[in-house]
Amino acid sequence: MKAALLIPALLAFLAAFAAASSGDRQPMYKKCVGKCVVKGCDDPLPLVLQLTLWDCESNCRYSCMHKATAVTIRKHNTIHQYHGKWPFIRILGVQEPASALFSVLNGLAHWHGYLAVSRTQPRLPASGVLAVKAVRTKMAMKHLYATNAIICATGWIFSTLFHTRDLAITEKLDYFSAVCGLLFNAYIALYKVFDLASPGNRGKLVVVRMGCIAFYAAHLSYLSLWPFDYGYNMKAGITVGMISNIAWLYWCFTNLKQRAYCWKMIAFVVLVVCAMLLEVLDFPPYLWVFDAHSLWHAATVPLGYLLYSFFLDDLRFPEEQDGTEKRD
Repeated sequence: MKAALLIPALLAFLAAFAAASSGDRQPMYKKCVGKCVVKGCDDPLPLVLQLTLWDCESNCRYSCMHKATAVTIRKHNTIHQYHGKWPFIRILGVQEPASALFSVLNGLAHWHGYLAVSRTQPRLPASGVLAVKAVRTKMAMKHLYATNAIICATGWIFSTLFHTRDLAITEKLDYFSAVCGLLFNAYIALYKVFDLASPGNRGKLVVVRMGCIAFYAAHLSYLSLWPFDYGYNMKAGITVGMISNIAWLYWCFTNLKQRAYCWKMIAFVVLVVCAMLLEVLDFPPYLWVFDAHSLWHAATVPLGYLLYSFFLDDLRFPEEQDGTEKRD
């Protein structure tokens, strides 16, 4: 789910923002942009650039960024970031082509997961008093897993838009959808840990559900009504993500003997943490296309399929009428 996958992405975006001034401060870059805006905007931009919402100023920044980069490489063997991003080669108007492509592939992974979950019939006891609880739990989890897939697929659509064109609106959509996914991930994990499908735990369900809603409403309000706080956004995302990961690991390790498929979620969490190293090892884009962030997105594509394999196994896990769980 995009929830766990996007923790390091939030960190990467903050780091990029903090380093944004290294290229912007160059006098030759500023001079180039100034001249371009005054003299280079007479002719209309190509249609593909207009469709991807490039305008005169942003196109001048792109052109001058690469001119300045060529100079700094030749003179100092150095590559700077500009406006928080490495100097990528634009392809068909797409600002970060590799990250955009891998975002699409991640979205497809979650869409495939949605289709698989929707078509899966949970394995339920044939009859008995305790079968009612099993039915309630299984159907609740199927609904949550399907909803998770929709939220994450939508989040990756916003990620694709953001990497296609870094605008204020696409940035916020990407950030807000990321935290939404993180929060829903935490909700599912807590739902499993506290058995919130049980009628006896309705009070806990209300507390967890209202807590998540209140947090997300406050989160959106703070970031929308005041200047965008990148530091807070990162800390909030990491905190929620860690809660969900810890809850998942707790549930998996306590159920591993009865549910052998729990290794998949454990592996998922561990591999996501390992993949975070790609964000730590930030470097200029190879071939002006593939940077560490794009490789992070590439690494999460197969992890999405691993995640839904766990979800499907969880739905198919047989439970006996007497309430005990059948060993695999």
